[in-house]
Formats: sequence, C-alpha cells, structure tokens
Amino acid sequence: MKQTPDMAQGKVSAVLFRLALPMMISLFFQNLYVYVNTVYVSWLGDLPLAAVSLALPLTYLAMSLSKGVAMGAMVLMSHARGAADEAAAKRTADAMLPLMLSVMACFLPLMLPQVSSRFFALMGTGPEVAGYGIGYVFWLVAGFPVMGYVMACEAVFTSRGDTVTPMKGMLWGNGVNLALDPLFIFVFDWGTAGAAAASFLSQLLCAAYLRHYLQQQAGDLVWRPQGSFLSESRINAGQGAFVAMAYLVSPLVLILLNMILIRFGPVAVGAWNLMSRTELMITLPAMGLFNALAAFTSFNFGRRDYGRIKAGLLFFLKFAWAFFAVVSFLFMEFSEAWMVLFQPAPELKALGILAMKASGIALLFMPVSMAMSGIAQGLKRPLYMTMYAVVYLFLLRLPLAYWIAGHWTEKEVFWAHPAATAGAALFAAVILWRLLAKCRQEMAESEALASSPGEDQKCLTNS
Repeated sequence: MKQTPDMAQGKVSAVLFRLALPMMISLFFQNLYVYVNTVYVSWLGDLPLAAVSLALPLTYLAMSLSKGVAMGAMVLMSHARGAADEAAAKRTADAMLPLMLSVMACFLPLMLPQVSSRFFALMGTGPEVAGYGIGYVFWLVAGFPVMGYVMACEAVFTSRGDTVTPMKGMLWGNGVNLALDPLFIFVFDWGTAGAAAASFLSQLLCAAYLRHYLQQQAGDLVWRPQGSFLSESRINAGQGAFVAMAYLVSPLVLILLNMILIRFGPVAVGAWNLMSRTELMITLPAMGLFNALAAFTSFNFGRRDYGRIKAGLLFFLKFAWAFFAVVSFLFMEFSEAWMVLFQPAPELKALGILAMKASGIALLFMPVSMAMSGIAQGLKRPLYMTMYAVVYLFLLRLPLAYWIAGHWTEKEVFWAHPAATAGAALFAAVILWRLLAKCRQEMAESEALASSPGEDQKCLTNS
C-alpha cells in the first residue's frame, strides 16, 4: 500500500493539508458534474435551466444521504484505526456498502415519467418546464447508486489516510464528462437528458477505477452480509443518520426556496441556483479541509490526544477565514464577471448578480459552522450537527425567506441567506465551545483513571 499521512505524528498543519488537498480537488470535481451541466443547459434557455434547477435538490438530497452514510462510516473506521482495531474498521467498511445502496435505491421510482412529472408538479411548475426535466431526472437518478458507491470507496480510502486515490478517480470521471456533455447535449440533440446521461457514464468510470484500486490496496468494501452485518449496519446507520440530517439542510433549503421563488417566475429560480452552484464550487476547498478535520479528529480521539485535536481546529479556522475572505471579496466586487459563463438574459443576469453579492456576505460566517461540524463528526457527536441544522433551517432560514417573500420581492429574499448564516454561526460557536470542553473533560478523566489502577473497578461501575 502507498505511503499515506500519519495522523498521529508530524506537524498538524502539514498532516491536515496533505489529507485535505486531494479531498479539496475530489470535492471540486465531484460537484463539477453538476456545475458543467448547469453551464451547458443554461445555453439552451431559461426553461431548460429552470427545469434542471428544480431537479437540483434531488442531487443534493442523494448526496446528503450518501455523504451521511459515508462520513458516519469513515469516522467509525478512523476511530477504530486510531485505537489500533483494524478488525472493527473492516467490519464497518463491509457493512457500509449494502446500507449505502439500499438508501440510494429509494430514489429509483423517480425514473418513471409518471413519478417525476408529479415531482415537478409538487414544485409548483407547469408541464412546459417539466417536459425539459423528466429525461434529465431519469439519468440523474440512475446515477445515484453509482455516486453512493463512489462515496463509500472514498470513505474507506480516507480512513486509511489515502485521499489521493479518490482524487484521481474524480479527475478521470470529470474528464470524460467534460468531453461527453457537449456531444450528448448539442451534437446528439439530447438536450437536458444528455447532460445527465454524460454524468452517469462518467460516474461509472470513476466507480470502476476506485473499485480496481480498492481491491489492490485495501480489500475492504465487499458485499458480505453475514455474521455481525446487521449489528454493524445499525451502528453505521446510527452514526450516519445524524450526519445525513445535517447534510440535508442544503437540499431542503433549495427545495423550499425554489417553492418560494417560483411564485416570482422561473428566472428567479434560475438566478438563485446559478449562485448556489457557484457558491458550492468555490467553497469546496474549505469543505475538503473540513472533511479532513473530521477524519483527523476522529483518529486522534481514538488515541486520546486532545492537543492534536485542538491544534487541528485552530489551523482549520485560520485557513478557512483567510480563504473565505478572499472569495467573499471576489463575489461582491466581481459578481458580474461570474455571470458571463452562463450567458444569461438581462433579467437573469441582474438577479444573479444580486444573489452573488448576498452570498459574498454569507461566506464570511461559514468557517465557524464548518469547524463545528468537523469536530462534532470527529468526536462522534453528530447530534450537535442535527441541532445546528434545525436551528438554521427551521428557526432562521425559512422563516426569514417566507416573511420577506410575503412583503417584498425576490431581490429581498436573497438577503435572507447572509442573515440566517450569521445567526447560525453564533449558535455553532456555542456548540463548538461545548464540544471542546466535553472532549477535554473526558480525556482528563481517562488519564486520571489510567493513573489510578486501584480505582478502575469503581470508576467502571459508576460509569
């Protein structure tokens, strides 16, 4: 097996960055499938763009659920390897695959035109827009099990400290997608369906690549539903459920905001989704470091090393704030330049610029929330992520958007984004402080127990 970063030794910033850099690239190219589709589809017109934008929450919903399963299992595997329990790590890996594919199979009914057309009706759009979206949804949903498998492979590699191999798989897949998209959309004249079909074939290539190297290097992630499979699956699901609920914030916000904005017309929906996809593409480097922080924290939590956990958190915050300050400036000062790529009509361009400026302010508050999520996952406290998600979504984001939409226009609705993000960041800071205090207390008690062997039985009884 190739040499990978040792999460227990070396300068914390160097270890985290070596872990994070390939993950940054992987996440960038993972989302590039969707972003490239958006660019090409935007050239087809406002109605195709609106149809794909309305289907976007399905992508993020599937990504959230699969990321929940993958990140939950990755944390458990990293913790087990930090505690030198390789057998437990392999059991977790083997139980992850059937759980992942079972979750992704729930989306398959949407491949039926009757079901997908009802989805678009639920989103508040008419048959004209839905006609552009049904074929797109067919190929989009067909790729969800493949996407889940890719994320499962990535979780196994990451728990071993190898983030380079998943990055290479994403590079291969996206190279094919970049070539096939214009061919399927414009040359074959498949329109929106061609964009999703190209992504489906590209994801298959990425999955085959990762499977090949997984068998060579790790031998994990096999379909072996026997022995402790059911118990391991329950543990994976228990850890991953809270992570998935936290990740579900983004697709739920998109779904509900689309339902709010559609009352102002398809242009408002398109402008918001152009911004949200651009925002996600730009913030992925920090998200890669956030995922690395979760793996790093989990590994050192297994080793009971609070000093390295705290050092990892401080490095993340410094990097994330420096990065987001630059991106925020670019979004607010060069918002018009970002829109050129999509070749928008004047009305769509004007709304897109406004949405980009609102996003630029929101970005400044994201580092604290991302740091809290990484630490919560690493310390196996994903319930705190769910608490944050509930506060952000149901107490801040949606109430603000609904209230503003009822009194003003779609232009003012966009500003609910930075307002809700700022309030949620304050709540995340409180959670982060509490998590660190609990972690420090647990490790101090563990050290005291280890230094007082005569008290072992009494302490175990009391616990």
